[in-house]
Amino acid sequence: MTTRSKRPANLPRRAGVIVIGGGVIGCSVAYHLARDGVADVVLLERRQLTSGTTWHAAGLVGQLRTSINMTELARYTSELYLRLEAETGQATGYRRCGSYSLATNEERFEELRRSASMAKVFGLKVEVVTPATIKAQVPLLHTEDVLGGIHIPTDGYANA
Repeated sequence: MTTRSKRPANLPRRAGVIVIGGGVIGCSVAYHLARDGVADVVLLERRQLTSGTTWHAAGLVGQLRTSINMTELARYTSELYLRLEAETGQATGYRRCGSYSLATNEERFEELRRSASMAKVFGLKVEVVTPATIKAQVPLLHTEDVLGGIHIPTDGYANA
């Protein structure tokens, strides 16, 4: 037996663009199309928006990536989160709290120092930090085995 579900009454019969999936990418595509003046954008999601968001993303909005193009995209995302709630009236749960990457061995610390140099070339504010600085800024963090790290103050997270 085949059952046919009814089309919801508020679903239009036609659309200029149909975006399937209300995760972060689908929502971003629909937002940017509508913002750029594309008429009749319809976003289809079988449940609640972002309900299927990738579990391993955890809402982290870090900006430093391995290429300048990806870093620019991540920086744009961070800036978009800052203005999105005021622009749309929809809560993003975004908080710019900064991020720390820590090293407990010399190889990792050297890797982080190289990342910090790259971040500066890419135009990100970054600071190489000592265990004492980390402990002063995040007193509850166990730093006894930490050699150092980097701090990117403009990173954050979204908890929508």
